[in-house]
Amino acid sequence: MIRRILVPTDGSEAARWGADYAIALASRHGAALVGLHVVDVKLLEGPFLRDLSASLGAAPYVNYQGNILSLLEDRGREALDALLEACREAGVACDTTQVTGVVHRVIVEAGELTDLIVMGRGGEHSEWLEGFIGTTTEAVVRRAAQPVLVTGTAILGRDLTVLAYDGTPHARRAMKVATAVAEHWNMPLHLLVVGGEDAHQFLEEAREYLQTHEITVEYILREGDPGESIVSYAAETDADLVIMGAFGHSKVRELVLGSTTSYVLNHSPCPVLLTR
Repeated sequence: MIRRILVPTDGSEAARWGADYAIALASRHGAALVGLHVVDVKLLEGPFLRDLSASLGAAPYVNYQGNILSLLEDRGREALDALLEACREAGVACDTTQVTGVVHRVIVEAGELTDLIVMGRGGEHSEWLEGFIGTTTEAVVRRAAQPVLVTGTAILGRDLTVLAYDGTPHARRAMKVATAVAEHWNMPLHLLVVGGEDAHQFLEEAREYLQTHEITVEYILREGDPGESIVSYAAETDADLVIMGAFGHSKVRELVLGSTTSYVLNHSPCPVLLTR
């Protein structure tokens, strides 16, 4: 099912969580990793520094762009070398690459030639986010055609997967992924449907699909806010993984009511695997 995993890294603690989780996943599946560091092109433009120099009447920093690029590339190589060393110790094949560009766009494009993207929750500035995902992670989740796994832990569990299902096309694709995970990892699957007028209908259509597969499934119907219900159920059951469709509703609804995907990503007690 998974043969090639993309692991973006910036050397942060959150990135190391993602890398360690991806290495464990690759070991389980016999997969190879692709380590990617993106030098953020926005950091090379330096408009703030130039504006500040002009306002102070000072000369612009000599070779600002070249010096910053060199520093960023050195840091990227250190992060990729650390990933390579961890892969060597685990016996996992790994190739690495460093690219300059808009970070989320480069990650999404690189992900097109992989089966899965694994990212740590947070990133270089995660200490300021207090556990929340960064804008790069959310941008990748919104745009990637491949499944994206976001984790705040390096530990790969195999006791329970929770599938959050709401009948949307993204959720249906997530159900197929969850079924494959449950079959391949021999894990029980809890299918969770939260409230709404169509909840029973969604539960039955999921049952119709899942009963044709040789997996252990438990069906749960909850009421309340979808995001809060998914997170609380994952915590109650000590789930190892939540699988769900990514941003399954309209942009207008997300703007007015908030996004279930964003809430679960930011508050889930376990890794979240999102599909589009």
